[in-house]
Amino acid sequence: MTEAYEDPFRHTCLIPYVDIATAPPAVAEKFKVLQFRRNIFHLLGHSHGLFPHVMGIIGGCFSGQIRKIPLLDWQLIVLRTATTLGAKYEYDVNLPVAEVYEMKQEKIDAMGCSAESVRNGEGPWSQRDLLILRIVDEQLATYTNEPQTIKEALEVLSVEDLVEVLIILGTYAMIARVINGLKIDDDQPIRPEGLAEMLKKSVTPTAR
Repeated sequence: MTEAYEDPFRHTCLIPYVDIATAPPAVAEKFKVLQFRRNIFHLLGHSHGLFPHVMGIIGGCFSGQIRKIPLLDWQLIVLRTATTLGAKYEYDVNLPVAEVYEMKQEKIDAMGCSAESVRNGEGPWSQRDLLILRIVDEQLATYTNEPQTIKEALEVLSVEDLVEVLIILGTYAMIARVINGLKIDDDQPIRPEGLAEMLKKSVTPTAR
């Protein structure tokens, strides 16, 4: 049975959400990265000192001028991480980004495939996809990577790409742990009216 709270956005979350009206200016400013509410920002915002810097990384992922790897590589990392860690909220709020930028449905459907099938090269994945998935799977299972995986990854990824993959993986794994540990509420709604157009303005493909 869920507890009753005065905050209409809170039903399951174990701590209150940040109120933008009373948040420090440096925190409140960072809520403007999107045009609609996402509860995760109202949790991360409790860390007044770190939140603006975390949002710098998230905002960098959103921007094709900053993020180096292709947008769908970023979403592959995020959706695989969310699926593996059981972070439903993280999956739900990122799936529309993958859909807007036309990730193939067969890849979305296969996001929960086994690590063994990835190692065997099975599924709808490109060689690049498979290597990114191997990096993600190994890190989430052991917090490290096999030297052979890194060697093979560097045949299709630049050094800059590889490090960015690891930074994005670590960032979204951290967010997943906040989501799961504090029992975040689903956004209401997860898909607000006009979401696709708002995402196209807020999230941009990698500049070439």
